[in-house]
Amino acid sequence: MQLDPQMEELARWLRQFRGQDLDDEQVEAAAGRLVAGGATALPVVLTQYLDPEEDATLLAVATVALKGWTEPYPSERLIELMQSREVGALGKALIMTVLERYGVDTADTALLGVGIDLEEYDIQGPGGMSNN
Repeated sequence: MQLDPQMEELARWLRQFRGQDLDDEQVEAAAGRLVAGGATALPVVLTQYLDPEEDATLLAVATVALKGWTEPYPSERLIELMQSREVGALGKALIMTVLERYGVDTADTALLGVGIDLEEYDIQGPGGMSNN
């Protein structure tokens, strides 16, 4: 995905957290910056789910940001990610928690075939993930 200069700067800023073990306050602060970025930040947030390495820290920040998003929610784009083969199991599990927060019926047949085992992941806390 091609990003404009403002989005690229935000993506570079977010990448600094790759592989770090952030506490809940740090995750929420980073997510807050993304939420404040609004429509400009949304592509940066969503591309975190397409990373084949599934960096847990970046996914946690993206997930917390999406949980704090204001309407209109990017539900359709998240459903597209749920159906994408490029999104890994952890990313799909986290997207599912966001969709539930948005009030989307996650038992809908459009989401049933995504092939993830939610019990494989310990999804909890403000960061949406445990440190396991």
